Amino acid sequence: MTTGKRPASGARMELRYIPLTQLEVSASNVRRRDISADVDELAHSMERDGLQQPIVVQGKDGRFEIIIGQRRYLAAKQLGWQELPAYVKPERLSSLDAKVISFAENVQRRDLAPRDKADTCVYLRGELGSIEAVAERLGITPQTVRKWIGYAAVPETLKTMVDDKKITASVAMRLAEFVPDERKAVEIAKRIAETNPPAKQRERVLAAMEEAPGRPIDAMFRRAEEMKRERQITFVLPERYALAMERAERNTKTSAAEIARDATIDWLLRSRY
Repeated sequence: MTTGKRPASGARMELRYIPLTQLEVSASNVRRRDISADVDELAHSMERDGLQQPIVVQGKDGRFEIIIGQRRYLAAKQLGWQELPAYVKPERLSSLDAKVISFAENVQRRDLAPRDKADTCVYLRGELGSIEAVAERLGITPQTVRKWIGYAAVPETLKTMVDDKKITASVAMRLAEFVPDERKAVEIAKRIAETNPPAKQRERVLAAMEEAPGRPIDAMFRRAEEMKRERQITFVLPERYALAMERAERNTKTSAAEIARDATIDWLLRSRY
């Protein structure tokens, strides 16, 4: 079993070989879903090349809890190894610090499930008091924190579909935002999952939903088909006509886009195109 270089951050940590029977996963580990994903592949790599990086643990009631290295531990169990090299923290971390370290490690090695990101950000916001503080601690933008926290409000039925890889987290969040009726949101999600449309068509379905969330589901999908044939045209009006357009908007309480569209359609009809 080979190990890599000792990390700079572990300069004060003791390297020990610890029996697997004395190890347990820390409750502060942020990865709660997809825990066993790719463990077979990792086990194969460890069997072939050895363990390249020790896990990181801290003492707990005569045992050791794993802060970093949950999947390496699972792979070692699968291989029937008796012990693992581990850096032992000289002092126990707070739950907050342990979560931050676990988050950073998991995101770097293999992306976390959306639920795990949401749970972590919600917890840290409660501990740190603001989205900005969470962003600074995790080294990400406040916008990203808001997005992940927003996922916490997605209905469980949609989250389950994300867990099952039937829809993406982004689709689930848009459905939750625009369709308050959970049953309807789930039906739309199922239609998307069953038809598995290309990305552009899926985006048209979501755009049709956002355009009029109250319309029936069949109508949403028909509208998405119509959008395939729509064309967006941008043109510049000379100042005289631009001012006239502003007056027309005020007088008719109609947007410039609608006026231009109706005028174009009228001209095409009169010209028999």
